[in-house]
Amino acid sequence: MTRTRPMVPDDHAEVLALNADFVELLSPIDEERLQRLVAWSDRALVVELDGGFAGFVLTFATGSAYDGENFAWFGARYDDLHYLDRIVLAPHTRRQGVASAVYDELERDCGRPVLCLEVNLEPPNEASLAFHRGRGYVEVGQRESGGHLVSMMAKALAPDLSAG
Repeated sequence: MTRTRPMVPDDHAEVLALNADFVELLSPIDEERLQRLVAWSDRALVVELDGGFAGFVLTFATGSAYDGENFAWFGARYDDLHYLDRIVLAPHTRRQGVASAVYDELERDCGRPVLCLEVNLEPPNEASLAFHRGRGYVEVGQRESGGHLVSMMAKALAPDLSAG
């Protein structure tokens, strides 16, 4: 069974290790940066599968002090948004519906009209692009980010989605 719960300091070692395993697709973080991200986030969640650590999620909402360039890019285009900075799931969760369950929760409960995120185009992350397109995310731009070309994607969660 998949569930999410709030991240606590005792989770940080597993979060940092999993982030390091996928750092080529993410940005590196250390304990100090993780603490700041959690403080700025509206959601810092641990994903559990059958009671064990399976991953983590960090999201930010309009008004956050988060200093991410992609968050700022979306913030310049949407008045009210929820930004998925990172969702990192352990390899053993693949093909078990974990990602879909977490996205279902985020999309249902974020309380904002749009959920934004980015996916690597260079180097390509084809599986992630296909997953997000299949869930109704559309590309609203491209930009260089952290040495990668990324697809800036958004999904309308309310009928009044409008980009500036």
